[in-house]
Amino acid sequence: MAEVNGIEIDEKKAKRLLKKLIIMEKVNKRTKQNNDAEMVKKIKKAIEEEVECY
Repeated sequence: MAEVNGIEIDEKKAKRLLKKLIIMEKVNKRTKQNNDAEMVKKIKKAIEEEVECY
């Protein structure tokens, strides 16, 4: 784990989450299935899941 400004960061979780978000954005950009507000909700949900599950 790394520490930034006194906050411990699990690098594995951060990389996994970043990869997941990039894929979500890439798919949405291509399909235009979700608008900005919906994508914000999905991103928030993905972050919450990552933090709670591990």
